[in-house]
Amino acid sequence: MSGEIFIRILNNSATEAEKGSFYREMGENNEMRELFFQYKNLYTISTCQDKDRISISNDRFESIWNHVHPGKKFLIINLWYRYAAIVVITLIISFMVQYLISNNKSGSEIVEQVEYTSEKGSVSTIHLSDGSSIWLSSASRIKIQKRSNGEMSAQMHGEAYFDLVPDHKRKFSVDMGTFKVKDIGTKFNIRSYGDEAGVYTSLVEGKIEFLSMSDQSLLIMKTAEYMTFDKQSKKMTVSVQDPTIACAWKDGKFVFIDKTLKEICHDLENWYNVKIVIENKALADTRYTSVIKRTTTIKLVLQMLALTDRINYKITDKKEGNDVVLIY
Repeated sequence: MSGEIFIRILNNSATEAEKGSFYREMGENNEMRELFFQYKNLYTISTCQDKDRISISNDRFESIWNHVHPGKKFLIINLWYRYAAIVVITLIISFMVQYLISNNKSGSEIVEQVEYTSEKGSVSTIHLSDGSSIWLSSASRIKIQKRSNGEMSAQMHGEAYFDLVPDHKRKFSVDMGTFKVKDIGTKFNIRSYGDEAGVYTSLVEGKIEFLSMSDQSLLIMKTAEYMTFDKQSKKMTVSVQDPTIACAWKDGKFVFIDKTLKEICHDLENWYNVKIVIENKALADTRYTSVIKRTTTIKLVLQMLALTDRINYKITDKKEGNDVVLIY
């Protein structure tokens, strides 16, 4: 530990980042903590001799540092010094507590953090302690944090269906990066894959509120409403849609309502763990409407799509890596 950081801490010239790092290490390193208390005492004594001084010069620090570290000699502390150390320790601990509290934006610490992942071709179910449940779609992950004050928050990538037990005491929100979705005793679906242009939310039951990252209310959704958030323009658009369409994946179905072939292939890649290449670019924007069970093979899905349009496909099995589907 460089002695320069002691100077900056004591004369209050350290940055917030330096303070945070310093006091965290102080809490873990007994030797460093004892050394700092010794130095703090010497600094207190030296500054009492000149009340007009508000900082320590490097030369003065070197003198004190050498005094604290006299080679292999032992530092003899008299009774007064012991009492002074007790006072300084009390002040330092008090400052550490206040600093950590003031830098905790939520006012409480994280006491539990769990991450769940659903692999391609699978749907996972998460059961919370209050009876609420979360379904995690294929190729999705979610991190749930619980704080000491009972608040719960989630960060997710992919798609998830939330069935949350109504409880006005519980605070549950989903952090989407640019906004938050706050639960008000609800059933809702959120789709947010990193390689898609938007974030899509469907409300099945109850209410949800959209908040800015500074907790300003942006929108309150009602049952059967469907929200689209455009990642590029940052705009939210609300329409009315049968919520069973967005949540059909939970019941083992693909539901494509006026979807482009490109959008459909994204879902097929996530579920069947294949790589799909649309060689004929004109086909990418062709739209389809269909309901298909997820237990159906990729080959049969392609055959069904071929019935409604003139597409050709070829499946190449790979010994290593994902199989490749070529559409032309």
